[in-house]
Formats: sequence, structure tokens, C-alpha cells
Amino acid sequence: MHTFAASISKVFYGTLIHSVSINEIEYIKQGLLFINSQGKIVKVVKNVAQEDVESVLDGVDSGKLVTLNDDQFIIPGFVDTHIHAPQYTFCGNGHDLPLLEWLDTYTFPRESKFADRDYARKLYTKAVARSLRNGTTSACWFATIHLEACKELVDIILQQGQRAYVGKVNMNQNSPDFLVETTESSVRDTRAFIEYAQAANPSSEDASSALVTPIVTPRFAISCTSDLLTQLGQLATEYDLPIQSHLCENMNEIGFTMSLFPDSVNYTSVYADHGLLNERTIMAHCVHMKEEELDLMKEKNAGISHCANSNFNLKSGMADVRKMLNKDIKVGLGTDVAGGYSPSILEALRASRTCSVARDMESSLVVAELFYLATVGGARVMELEKTIGNFEVGKEFDAILVNTAVENSPVDVFDHDSVETKFEKYLFVGDDRNNEKIYVQGKEVRLPGAQVASHK
Repeated sequence: MHTFAASISKVFYGTLIHSVSINEIEYIKQGLLFINSQGKIVKVVKNVAQEDVESVLDGVDSGKLVTLNDDQFIIPGFVDTHIHAPQYTFCGNGHDLPLLEWLDTYTFPRESKFADRDYARKLYTKAVARSLRNGTTSACWFATIHLEACKELVDIILQQGQRAYVGKVNMNQNSPDFLVETTESSVRDTRAFIEYAQAANPSSEDASSALVTPIVTPRFAISCTSDLLTQLGQLATEYDLPIQSHLCENMNEIGFTMSLFPDSVNYTSVYADHGLLNERTIMAHCVHMKEEELDLMKEKNAGISHCANSNFNLKSGMADVRKMLNKDIKVGLGTDVAGGYSPSILEALRASRTCSVARDMESSLVVAELFYLATVGGARVMELEKTIGNFEVGKEFDAILVNTAVENSPVDVFDHDSVETKFEKYLFVGDDRNNEKIYVQGKEVRLPGAQVASHK
């Protein structure tokens, strides 16, 4: 008993809310959640009356106890499976153009600025902090082609304490002169970035516990020659790394891709044919997928990042998430900043709800499914479902302490509200103001310039 008590760093008492399946949200009222010094959940006790808390603490010092009030609850941290760090500079701008014109007009000129490492540091510090403040405890970041700026992003993520996959973008064709690589420089810099990111991590007992993981990141097939795609697939295998890219986002993009890779039977097969489609692959969008492409995604156990906000803004279309789920394909949510106008997974969840209703009112996504996609679904897409996503014993404590009654809250709570209605109001009305504290690997995240809220 003494050994157990000594190993505990923090205990939460109050309401815990998490997904136990895609169809079920569990509301643990008067729960005790024990976290050890490694940031892992080691014990969860349900239905503990206030007067019984001390006896159930099992010898843990009461100074380690955090007691929530009736307007507070803890949920797993959100997982953003697709976000572009450099594009945060123009988040909220440029939604008057479709994808390819948008890239040429807004994205590529702005990304070229990241050749300056000092510029990158200032921007990335704000981008990561904003993502964290919105409750994103795990993110799949696209950076740019610039090696030094990519290293800067890794350093900032480690300093701020987010769990992340970080990719140096690869582009050696169909790119502007001011934002293009050769095959040789792209592969060389990608290898250097991988080794830098792996060395930068604090030592951990296994790869799934690493805070930052490099991810192989061809921007999309259009921007990479067949030779480069093949070599990136080889790098992913050599270093046993995840892979991320874009897939079937826009009809013009699909047509252009197939003109470049006529030997592949479809867009999804382009990645498969180059060794870039497997269980660690994350493909963003997947709006216009043929049946056989979805089947190939399932066969390879690849994951999809659903970015409804972006797909509306850039007029790309509406992905059929219900069909993906019916095929048991891994699906998570992505903000896709700056195609998406918000770095908040709450906004991604809301846009996903609207998308599913617009596609088919009779089989639209319900609250339990949306919350699952924002947490466990994203963890599955990142192949981290054994590490994060909910409050199962043995997982790491990545979480948000939500307060629906915080000062200036966008949520109004009334006498009739229950835990369930407060939670649903947070999902559809709440924002970063309600995220009172954010934890990654059991540690409270200290955001640059943010005031740390206090509670009893």
C-alpha cells in the first residue's frame, strides 16, 4: 500500500467523461482517477461518496487530491489528426478559392517565409500554444520543406508539452520556384529531420510514449515525383515511422494526380504503389473516394483524417464518414488549419456534424460518435489507441479539465442542467475559455502568456 501511495503524483475526484466505444459515452460521477509519476492512469474508482474519499485514497497524501466542483469535469484531450503549422499565419483568410488556386495564392507564398528560422520560431510558438489552448493534446503537424524551421517546430512542441507527429514536407515538382526541392535534397533533409526529432525526445521506455515523433510527409502526390515517393516510402520503413499526406480532396486535384501517375489504377493506389499506404498512414480528406479506394484503405488498415471545416471552406465536398465507419476504417478529426478556419477540434466536431446531416439526415453522426472521433478515433488513426484516447487503466493521462461556469464562459448553465447536458453544451457551445487546465502525460501544460486557472 505504501509503495502504491508513493508512486501516485495526482488524484482527481469528480466527474470523468470518456468514450468506451463509438456508441457509448461513459459518465463516471464521483470518480477517483489515480495518476502515477510516469503520467499513467493506474486506478479508477467509480461512485465514491464525498465522505468516503479519504478511505479510498489508499494512503495517498490528500495534498495530491484535486476535487472538482459540479460545473467541472475531465475529458480526454482532443486529437487533431491534420493541421498545418505554417498556415496558422493566415488562419481565417482566403476561403474564396478552391484548393489548387488557394495553394498558389495563399499557402505557397506564406510557407516560403519559413526559410527564416527566427520567423518560424515566432509563428510556431503561437500556433502550438493556440492548438494546446483549444484542448488538442495530440496533433499531426505538417511543417514546410525547410529543415531548420522544422527543427524549430520540434523544439517548440517539446517546450510546450504537446504530443505530436511532426512532418517535414516534401515537394520536388509542380511547386513554385521559391518553394521546391530536388529529390536528393528532399530525401537528405528528411533523413536529417527524422534523426533530429528522434534525438530531441526525452528518453522514454517505448516509442508510443515519445512526445514528438517524426512522420514522413509527402505534401501530396502532385508535388512529388515517383522516385521521391518511392524513397520516402523506404525511409518510413527504415525508421519505422508513420506517414501522412492528402488524398482525394478535390476533383481537379484527383484529375491532375492521375495524369501524373497513369500506371496507378486510382489516387489511393498511387500511395500504395510507392510503399506509402499501411497501418501507420494518415490520409487527410478522402472526400471523393471510389468504393475500391475505401476498400484498399481498409485492407491496408490506413487511417483517415476527416476535415469537414476545410472541405466546406475550400468547396471541396462532403466526405462520407458513415460509409467509412460502416467499413470499419479508422477515422479521426482534423482542423486542417488554414483550410479550416479554426484550430479547435470542437469546431471540427461541429462541422463534422453539419457535414453528416447535410449528406444524410437519416444516418447522421450522433454525439457519442462525434466525441469518439475527436478522442479515441484520432488515437486509432495515430496508432496510439493503447496509449491515449480515454481513461482506461494503463493509458497515459492526456486530458482537459473543463469548467462550464468559468468567468466569461460561452456556456450558460441552468438549474435543470445535468452532467450530460453540461457536457453536450460544452461540445456545441463551449470554446477554449472552458478549458481550465490541460494535461499531457500527466503534466499540466503551461501555455506561453496564459494565466493558469485555479480551482478547489
